[in-house]
Amino acid sequence: MFFLTGICEMILIDERDGLTRRMMRFTIAGDSKPGADNAAVVIPPGVAHALRSIGNEDLIMVYGTSTTFNPDWEGRIASDIENCPLPADWSAYLDA
Repeated sequence: MFFLTGICEMILIDERDGLTRRMMRFTIAGDSKPGADNAAVVIPPGVAHALRSIGNEDLIMVYGTSTTFNPDWEGRIASDIENCPLPADWSAYLDA
């Protein structure tokens, strides 16, 4: 993923077998805001991810995959990812 405009807040949770479950939360500024926070993100198989736009600018991103898209291959990671603790401001937004 590469963000062209806006600011992205992202959560990654490592759900891969045999590895310690870890969570990362960070922000990435789009290319429209040049600086040290510009980055591309590569998410390996088995790492759950969620993202949202923060701020008042549209979040526009370029997203590529390592295979040809096939809807039958899409699915959820079998885990309790939906039960992971969310940041307080995310929970407040979702409960509103």
